[in-house]
Amino acid sequence: MNTLELKLEIFDKLKSVEDESLLKKIMVLLKTIDKKEIYHLSEYELNMVKEGEEDIKFGRVISQEQLDKEDLEWLSKQ
Repeated sequence: MNTLELKLEIFDKLKSVEDESLLKKIMVLLKTIDKKEIYHLSEYELNMVKEGEEDIKFGRVISQEQLDKEDLEWLSKQ
């Protein structure tokens, strides 16, 4: 299915949706692709960024290879 066909199929399905909650969720998703819109970080997200910057500043980092290894170990335990 090419892009145009996909858009048309989505449009056809949207025309029949009556669930206002679902439509609002779709609108939120679509708004996130608007390049002009500025995303404002939540307080939690801002704190996570600050913690990450502090980790870098104080050398609390690991290599990508080490992270991949830890991920594999964690996933194998699941």
